[in-house]
Amino acid sequence: MIIKINKRSGVRAALLALLLSACSAPSLKAEDSAYQLTILDQITLARDTLNQQVITELSDLAWDADEQVLYAISDKGILFHFKLSIKNNNLNVKPIAAFPLVDGKAKPLKPRDAEGLTVLNDQNGRKGDSQLVVAMEGIPRLVRTDTKARQIGEDPLNPLLKNRKLYRSGNDMLESVIFHPRLGLLTAPEMSLKTQAETMHTIYSPTRTWSFPAYPSAKSSITALEVLPDQSLLVLERAWAGFPNPFVISLRRVDILNCKPKTPCAVQNLAVFSGLLSIDNFEGLTHIKDNLYLMVSDDNQSDLLSTKLTLFKID
Repeated sequence: MIIKINKRSGVRAALLALLLSACSAPSLKAEDSAYQLTILDQITLARDTLNQQVITELSDLAWDADEQVLYAISDKGILFHFKLSIKNNNLNVKPIAAFPLVDGKAKPLKPRDAEGLTVLNDQNGRKGDSQLVVAMEGIPRLVRTDTKARQIGEDPLNPLLKNRKLYRSGNDMLESVIFHPRLGLLTAPEMSLKTQAETMHTIYSPTRTWSFPAYPSAKSSITALEVLPDQSLLVLERAWAGFPNPFVISLRRVDILNCKPKTPCAVQNLAVFSGLLSIDNFEGLTHIKDNLYLMVSDDNQSDLLSTKLTLFKID
């Protein structure tokens, strides 16, 4: 696989990346899969201020094909709009708007620990009818909003996900959400519930569940979901069990439509990033078009980290 760092990321960021890479000896490898994942481009977003909102701590992405807008949600519940263009596999991203999550009366939505994002009505050929679904931690719920982050409803959760006591911690709650063309809205907690082995992950619809083995690295957690062209799932996982364990990011395919009852779903590892030290805390994922995907890293508001957008394809 090919990794390319775009020059627009800046000299300072590039030098820092080289320094950290030298310390961590990171690797990216393909696993036992018939699919091939290739990284095409990577850029770093500046921590600029837009509409009095700082572009930082991005948790997830959603591409709206009808509106030609890339949405991103931050941990603090800020919805950003970006103009996205891809020419010759090169990314160009420009921030154009920012909106805090608010309720139906335009008051701040609380709590606003937003982690997952998906867009609805985004490929029906009509403009102006897109809606967003945001997966929230703190009080686990799926909040539906308009494209300016104003709440217009709430989507049902599987009953197991409503009980906060079943989560391993307050920071291991809902981390991802995606709309599947056959299964509807799907979501997953970052770590498995206490009723399940820590080495298993489970994806939930309001009425069904699908489980599969977590990536075999300690504390591997789900950070994002996406749908592949064959309607299997693309799952982004992150694992870190503290120093001196490596930081591991994995992209995996889960064959959710062919799971047998009471049997874990088949899973394939498409790509794995690993290192003793990593600046790429990837948390968000979205499908752009055809076989192109985009993922984003969370900078945690730290000067040692950055917000990176990575374009890749799956063949």
